[in-house]
Amino acid sequence: MNSSVLSRPGLKGPRGYPILGVWPMLRSNTLGFLKECSRTFGDIVPLRLPMTTAYLLNHPAHVEHVLQTNYRNYSKCAMMERLKPIFGNGLVTSDDELWTRQRKLMQPSFHRKKMEALAPVMAACVTEHLEAWRRRAKAGEEFNLSDDISCLTLEIVLRTMFGSGLGEDGAYLARSLVLANEVISKRVWDLTTLPALLPTKKNREFEKSVKLLHGFVDRIVAERRKTGVFGEDLLGILLEASGGTAEDSMSDRQLRDEVVTLMLAGYESTATMVAWSIFFLSQHPAHLDRMRAETDDVLLGRAPDAGDLKGLEYTRRVIQEVGRLRPSIWWFARQAIADDHIGGERIKAGTMVFISQYLLHTLPDVWADPERFDPDRFLPENVAQRSRFAYLPFGAGPRVCIGSGFAMMEMQIILPMVFRAFNVEITSDLKPDFGNFLSLRPNEDFTARAVLRVRH
Repeated sequence: MNSSVLSRPGLKGPRGYPILGVWPMLRSNTLGFLKECSRTFGDIVPLRLPMTTAYLLNHPAHVEHVLQTNYRNYSKCAMMERLKPIFGNGLVTSDDELWTRQRKLMQPSFHRKKMEALAPVMAACVTEHLEAWRRRAKAGEEFNLSDDISCLTLEIVLRTMFGSGLGEDGAYLARSLVLANEVISKRVWDLTTLPALLPTKKNREFEKSVKLLHGFVDRIVAERRKTGVFGEDLLGILLEASGGTAEDSMSDRQLRDEVVTLMLAGYESTATMVAWSIFFLSQHPAHLDRMRAETDDVLLGRAPDAGDLKGLEYTRRVIQEVGRLRPSIWWFARQAIADDHIGGERIKAGTMVFISQYLLHTLPDVWADPERFDPDRFLPENVAQRSRFAYLPFGAGPRVCIGSGFAMMEMQIILPMVFRAFNVEITSDLKPDFGNFLSLRPNEDFTARAVLRVRH
């Protein structure tokens, strides 16, 4: 890292380059750069960017101030505009009155009881998916674990959202979603919008993918509105929520934006977390044994349902610990609307602040031996000793992820079903580097072999 420069007496940060500041480092290796800044410069780190200075916040109290105490003063920053070609004005990108209105309309759709009704669909998807694992296990076949889990979580999203896996349409959607995530991850860190406007092959493929996704959702919505039968899947629940008076209804375009947002965010982030969970459990047999023992005691050989989740308590702690070490969405940014002060530092109106879940989740002052895998960190007595803003895999405050309950239930169903039937041997690098994606994916996909368990 380049030598530091003083923002004010006592507050230091990386110097960067003339004019561009630290932007090239942020763009090329976001996690590595922010991690080094956190370790070198402490709780508040000034980051010099073209024409402005942003701040990296590394203390739970500062994060609480931005996300809870004074959250009305912090809007989603201009970087989020780069996501709108695919997300439109969904919850990920919307702000102010539109976000408040949409969140209020959609929140009842994610009530615990409604989400629990989707558990049998999730379990059925896993059961069917693991038949391919059995065939691979019998053949001793190595496979791409990252891709495989992405296919599973996409299938779950499609079935819970639309009532079916959609066959060939599902395959097209999968390719479109993968491409969209890849392109958007790069566009977020572009200094201008020019790269997105160039007629490159990747940009043309991206536009085609977005058109396919939007057209698909528009068609399904139109068909259901025409029949008047909304259905009991997630789209049906949202269609029901989008009705009502003009003041509290949702336009078809807004509904499409929300559905596409849920599809992309729902499958990608969960797939990343499940893949990391399999990776960690395969490397920590004692924790895997505890989870399997719990699975046997609670499920008695059957597929899990929503009523089993409370009993799968250790499984939940395993997922929480994976979410600590490898939070799927691992950074975000906010922009100050009016002048503010954080930790004694003046934050001028228009200033951007960066918050990294990954950095917060590995702070030595909060987490003893932070790189060690230990699900018991999430025993109630241990959780009570920490700030709730030291752990935020799904965000925090009023804008906490609306689908967090759905994602946790999905993972509590997938992992017991996988490890009850199989041992998993990771055949790729056991110390993978992180890719520069919106989600905390390894730079190279995990590969694995599944071995059928011999049960006595």
